[in-house]
Amino acid sequence: MPFKFIFLFIWSLLLIQPEAKAQNPQETSCLVHLDKSFYVSGEVIWFKIYLPIETREKAFTLQVGIIGKNGAPISTFFLPTMGKTQVNGSFKIPFDVASGVYSLAFLALEKASKQPVILASVPVSIYNDLEKLNPAELKVSEPVATGPTLSQDLQIDIVLGKEQYHSRETVQASIQVKDRNGLPIKADLSIAVNDWALAGEAVFPANTLIQGNAVTSNALSDQLFIPVKLLGEAGSQSQNLISIFFPEDWQMLYTSPKQTELFVEMPPFTGQRNIQFLGHPNPDIEIQLLNPFKATANSTLLYTPGILKYLEWSRQRKKVYQLYSRVENQMNSATQIVGKTPLLPDRSLVMAEFEAFEDLATFAREISTALSFKLDRQTNRYQGRMYNPGTLTFYPSTPMFIVNGKVTRDADFVARLKISQIEKIDLYYQPEKLFANFKAIGRSGVVNIQTRTDLEIPAKEEADRFKISGLQEQIAFPMLDAKDSSIQKTQPYFRPQVYWNPSLETDATGKVNFTFLQPDDWSNFSIEVIAQGENGAMGRGIKKYTVVWK
Repeated sequence: MPFKFIFLFIWSLLLIQPEAKAQNPQETSCLVHLDKSFYVSGEVIWFKIYLPIETREKAFTLQVGIIGKNGAPISTFFLPTMGKTQVNGSFKIPFDVASGVYSLAFLALEKASKQPVILASVPVSIYNDLEKLNPAELKVSEPVATGPTLSQDLQIDIVLGKEQYHSRETVQASIQVKDRNGLPIKADLSIAVNDWALAGEAVFPANTLIQGNAVTSNALSDQLFIPVKLLGEAGSQSQNLISIFFPEDWQMLYTSPKQTELFVEMPPFTGQRNIQFLGHPNPDIEIQLLNPFKATANSTLLYTPGILKYLEWSRQRKKVYQLYSRVENQMNSATQIVGKTPLLPDRSLVMAEFEAFEDLATFAREISTALSFKLDRQTNRYQGRMYNPGTLTFYPSTPMFIVNGKVTRDADFVARLKISQIEKIDLYYQPEKLFANFKAIGRSGVVNIQTRTDLEIPAKEEADRFKISGLQEQIAFPMLDAKDSSIQKTQPYFRPQVYWNPSLETDATGKVNFTFLQPDDWSNFSIEVIAQGENGAMGRGIKKYTVVWK
């Protein structure tokens, strides 16, 4: 009998256990929030990507690409997650960009396999308002509102001080976020305020929130990465080492390729930097940069009556800014160079202090230095050597020549440089210094040459130089400031993108306040708020208001 009661007791406990909640796909996938649903040349795409909570405390780097119709990126840059579950960035659309549907793609690199992982690929419609449209060939369609299919796991209340505002009046707003049970919850927000009459659902289908792909459970790289391909003999033969040389600070990174196509990783830097690929022991390396993005945008660009009106309005708006000599979307950023400073040389030679010899080979023969050249009579080409004071002998191979930040190991090219072209030469020949800073490629000495005008190094080595983009510098949305004395009261101020804030957080009670200054447009506006709770739950809120003439 007691066993019967025990069985019934256990069975009753199982019956009253709460039902396990099925995990929302949105909580395991990426979500991309755009500040508006379409763009015009000269405008800025402001975006934020929400990541699953499983990525929290797992820092990795995202590569972002704006992909054109042919699959090639028109711009790329990196964003660090720093262990957070959301990352934001921006892209200033060039004025000469062609109209079309582009892709905003997000890519990460698996640490172990070195394979790229596409986290999201978002279609973005971009119109060039300077392109002439042929009404006879243009297919104009009425918009069909789709709207984001976001599961409302969070409740978002947006409260304004009033429902109607005047132009250039400060809008004060408060937000409260609650869970499904109505309990306050702390959340990360992204807020977009737009001219709803110009860019709302009646103009273009609302696709400001797009679901991406699930994030792999494998560890992702927190470095910058670029895909490269070894061509020619370097690709068919075993290349022991490949080095990446950064001319701004002489940083050198080494990798040992096991295949002809690979991802090369490098520590993060901000802005754009020049790099040059070098091979060892075979210096005749040939490198091709590959496109890591496979996404293509093949959708047809939609024209609606509202879009045609927006394009005309955009052209007029640009004329107003030109009239007042102002830039609508001023993007202030500066390239930041991070790294060590170039080394102090073992000897410096200023050419103005010496007799004017014909070329560098003659100078090295007549002036006692650690650098010397020898002419091979059979090939009629010079060979270069650097003296090693540690062993009192010459180093065994050709020095590494740096000409205005460009590396060449063509001693004949360097030896024939005219002295009249050269301003200064720095010699590096101490063994400890060479090994510590240049490793294999510079172990036979380094010669840094500064010329009076820029020179191209031999074509094969010039072809291995590239400019790459690193981390994007965080740029704040350029809001209208009532205290800005440069903006006169008589100067019109129009902007469809009124406010964007991707970094707002609520407090423990789920509340947060924000303010912004309204531009001169008289219209209906919308405030869109996307929220992500600490548990990964998502929500979306919309609030509309009206602006009238003061």
